Amino acid sequence: MTAALAFAAALAACSSQDGAPARRLPDARLHTLAGTVGPSLSTCPTEKCLTIVVAPWCGICHMAAPDILRLRRFLDTTGVASRVVVGLAEIGPIREFAAEFGPDSLLDPEGAFRPRGVPLFLVSDSNGKVLRVINGFPKTDSASSLADALGLL
Repeated sequence: MTAALAFAAALAACSSQDGAPARRLPDARLHTLAGTVGPSLSTCPTEKCLTIVVAPWCGICHMAAPDILRLRRFLDTTGVASRVVVGLAEIGPIREFAAEFGPDSLLDPEGAFRPRGVPLFLVSDSNGKVLRVINGFPKTDSASSLADALGLL
């Protein structure tokens, strides 16, 4: 029982007070850290898309940042689009944390996403239909096994 509780705690997300994600990604265009306006979240250039929602106050999000970067590099090689949305805070901390993910990070100070917890992994199709929702960080031994656990391969 203790191992099961430890595993559950390891996968637990940092909490937030808002509702669950919608069945479709929002038709929102967020600014990138680089200052451009990104494409609508409701579309994706590939058959499957991974949207990762994180917040600057979330310790798990900070610990997972290197693994998220490795996952995004791996997905680039497999032809699966991915994006990181940083939100649930003031713009200053959002920008600071988004810098860890690069200039294409999407900034969400207005709250296009209001998840119950972060990190949140959303797998969607090319039209924004949410296929899978994973709350927390599924720790695995490699980017490819993480992609597999998320149902992207």
